[in-house]
Amino acid sequence: MKAAAAGAALLLLLVSAFVAAAISILTASGTPGSVTCAIPPSTASSLAGSPVAAPPRAVPMLDLDAEQQGNAALIVQLAMERGLPARAAVIAIATALQESQLRTLRHGHLDSLGLFQQRPSQGWGTPEQILDPRHATSTFYDHLIKVRRWEQLPLTRASQAVQRSARPDAYAPWEPHAQRLADALTGTCIPLIPGEQVAAVLAFAHAQLGKRYVWGAEGPDAFDCSGLTMRAYQAAGIAIPRVAADQWRHGPPIPAGQEQPGDLAFFHMQADGPGHVGLVIGNGQMIHAPNRRSVVRIDTYHRRDLISFSRPIAHPASSQPDPR
Repeated sequence: MKAAAAGAALLLLLVSAFVAAAISILTASGTPGSVTCAIPPSTASSLAGSPVAAPPRAVPMLDLDAEQQGNAALIVQLAMERGLPARAAVIAIATALQESQLRTLRHGHLDSLGLFQQRPSQGWGTPEQILDPRHATSTFYDHLIKVRRWEQLPLTRASQAVQRSARPDAYAPWEPHAQRLADALTGTCIPLIPGEQVAAVLAFAHAQLGKRYVWGAEGPDAFDCSGLTMRAYQAAGIAIPRVAADQWRHGPPIPAGQEQPGDLAFFHMQADGPGHVGLVIGNGQMIHAPNRRSVVRIDTYHRRDLISFSRPIAHPASSQPDPR
């Protein structure tokens, strides 16, 4: 019995040290384009894939208390116990951050409860079960793995397929935080799938529709044109310059006719570069913050003053701005 008790105590100490080390990584400042991992990418599991850049400084990292840390660690632990890809933990953590701030809430909309705001009336379990973080997380994973090709879906679509939220785009801004948290807790760097960063950029921009234009504003209640595009990319963990002219030089340039959703469109050439920028969303349209007489809105980018397009997502983190 003494040996068993000693073993349990040692295990508890190891888990506590593991979580503490992971959180210390999370609260350290990240540099745009850098990689923050619990272990070097070269020694990570073969399942880890390519390293992912940490969110830029302008995306504030989360200050997690003991309850939030414990719930995040449990989410990762259960994914590993079930043999799920680390991607599952990223989706679950981002969902829980949006739904409950990683807390076991005893209240919510209608009869929603717990980490994921699951509803007893919708078959997620009894209130007592839903308030058990292990049960709540396990049932989240039960539903997630039934979603067709969930590993390859953008995070917003994967979360929404499970949660059926009234605000599906609200999950996207949490991905950089969930990514870094899962990186630390799993000891690996987890790659974003193709299209995931674009989805996060577009989701953020869509969420700002109708907000005021204020020159120099960078959110959350008002934006100017380049403040909007900069923040949209930061929501996907990508750092781009602040002003339109510098964003244009940042590149890389994309020929007209080859533009895609997530690209930047530049307008109104001035002495130092373009004076306006918008975010391409497809079908000849963009989201932009036009001027002080308007709000963030959707418009066509087929205008006489259109200069060119660029694709910041394709910009190598180690490259220098395109002098053009």
